[in-house]
Amino acid sequence: MSVQGVINKHVSDSALEKVNDVVLEQSALGRILGYGNVEIITGSDIGANLFHRIAQPVRFKTMMLNQKSELVRSQPQQPTPTPTPQTAPPALAEEEPTPQNIPELIRKLDALRQQGVLTEEEFQAKKAELLERL
Repeated sequence: MSVQGVINKHVSDSALEKVNDVVLEQSALGRILGYGNVEIITGSDIGANLFHRIAQPVRFKTMMLNQKSELVRSQPQQPTPTPTPQTAPPALAEEEPTPQNIPELIRKLDALRQQGVLTEEEFQAKKAELLERL
């Protein structure tokens, strides 16, 4: 929710389930002083909400994405039709990581950590788990 103005108010808000992407921009000075710009891109008519110079933008982005994932998890799932054997996709999520693709998986996890999606602790735990499989 964005609220602007003291005498004349302008309030803009977007539903959390409509959030498609979050873009974070921080200058070097912003990183030192702990502020930055966060743009929330939604599927609504507004399209995007831009918050200028907010405090702790990485924490804001992480908390917002965590809340969205909680919202998605708490919603009842629609029953999915059982695929026929001819159209069933391979079970990629169920495959065990091979020694050849573990470095790539660690790079992807690191990218998620740098984006603020994963915490440092989550990244280190998953990385250790993958390295044990080598």
